[in-house]
Amino acid sequence: MRYLVGVGNYFGGDDAVGPRVVEYVVVNGLDDGFEAVDLSTDALSLIAYLNDDTEAMVVVDAAHVDREPGEFVVFSPDEVESEKALGGFTTHEGDVLKVLGMARQTGYPIPPLAIMGIQPQDLEGGATLSDCLAERVPTYAKVAIERLAGL
Repeated sequence: MRYLVGVGNYFGGDDAVGPRVVEYVVVNGLDDGFEAVDLSTDALSLIAYLNDDTEAMVVVDAAHVDREPGEFVVFSPDEVESEKALGGFTTHEGDVLKVLGMARQTGYPIPPLAIMGIQPQDLEGGATLSDCLAERVPTYAKVAIERLAGL
């Protein structure tokens, strides 16, 4: 199975971009040949998808990637290191890179995997994306689907 996974907080402004991309994919019937999964704030549940049946995965998440708001980068977990400071390891403070590191250390198989990090504009809260991210959701979905197909 192939997975397109969205991570983020629906009430965290642009932090919701991952789940919003997954929502767009499902609503528009673009999830052909893969499963679109909304993990919202529960990045730790990503581990449940790391098994021998997982062929490939793309994770979409808001991330500070040194770009202009709305711009994105797609990378493998091995190409970067998380600088996110966590107060603890809970489902509410998930860090995809730290979850993958923990999974690797405990013997979970890591499939071909890419992360789409989207530079947020506003993380102050609220239930909507900023305009510059909202208008790009179709592009994010297209790129994520293409990357998933290429893994």
